[in-house]
Amino acid sequence: MEELFKGQWPEGERPDIQLYIFPHLQEFITVDLRETVPQVSLLNTGDLFNEEFFRCVETEFSQAIREGTEFPFSHLMNLPMRLEESIRGMAMNFILERLGMDPEDEEELPSVLVFVISGGALSLHSEKLVKSLQEFLGGHSDAAALSEWSAVITRLVEEESKVLKKLSQQDLAEAIPGDAPDYFTLWENRN
Repeated sequence: MEELFKGQWPEGERPDIQLYIFPHLQEFITVDLRETVPQVSLLNTGDLFNEEFFRCVETEFSQAIREGTEFPFSHLMNLPMRLEESIRGMAMNFILERLGMDPEDEEELPSVLVFVISGGALSLHSEKLVKSLQEFLGGHSDAAALSEWSAVITRLVEEESKVLKKLSQQDLAEAIPGDAPDYFTLWENRN
């Protein structure tokens, strides 16, 4: 599964699939570039991360935690990283299946570039996201489709920004009375 997560692409090359993920939203965009005419889809995590997905995660977690080892503390300390990798791989498999691919078919395994759109990059690169999507669709889509997908990505950027702003305000409100574990004052003793 690690071959799906490649770094930067050589000049003139592009991945088979691009994902635009907004971590605090349920919707995300997929751009399938394998065909002459790129296929853009707006997917919802509720359709992907269903009971079957959670059963797979639970099975994987159960197997990982019970795995026999001669270094039990090291094994337990490494579980979060292993589970993160495993869950990311399962999520990618469910996304690929939703796009009509068989993630078990090594011959047809696409290259995937994932854009996680959040934080400072959100405001700095929102115009670049719209522009890159327009470039991919430019020669293959009509003006209405370009306009529609530009509006979708702009809406998602705005919604992610609103959620982040709200979360920041909640964190700050909790920090003022000292209720937030991530904030502390210089004169506070947490021992």
